Amino acid sequence: MKNIIGFNITWFGLVYFGNNFIAVAIAFLLIHTLFFIQNPRELALLLSVSIIGIGVDTLLQHLAVFIFNQSAFIPLWLMVLWPCFATTLSHSLRFLGKSIWFQYLAGLAAPLSYIAGHQLGVVNFGYSITMTYCILAIIWCLLFMVFFQLQSALFNNEAYDD
Repeated sequence: MKNIIGFNITWFGLVYFGNNFIAVAIAFLLIHTLFFIQNPRELALLLSVSIIGIGVDTLLQHLAVFIFNQSAFIPLWLMVLWPCFATTLSHSLRFLGKSIWFQYLAGLAAPLSYIAGHQLGVVNFGYSITMTYCILAIIWCLLFMVFFQLQSALFNNEAYDD
């Protein structure tokens, strides 16, 4: 429960306050690392998921699915959001690893966070909201499958409690 609350605070803070909230997000990551990581392999999961996520979001920006008001790179706050999200995979979202259908449903829900970011004015879409949702839903369904396969390979299906 602590993990999902911490992640949601971090998500909102990074989306709403941008780079000004990075210090709080890093504090969340440090607290998570010091007090909640029970297996050092989780650090490999956090790093892997972060690299994959940053790569996917960067690709989506280059394909004009996402439009940020800055350079050719996705915003730093979005890069920091990825390891924060990755903390949920072995904790508050670990139940998704039990079923491909749970992962699929989560993949259908995940684009709503981007739409919320769009409504808050931190990202524009190069396509309609409906088309962007469809693109992101397909990607997130695949991402959840990849993330939980990666987690399974790293942890041999071990679960962690908060």
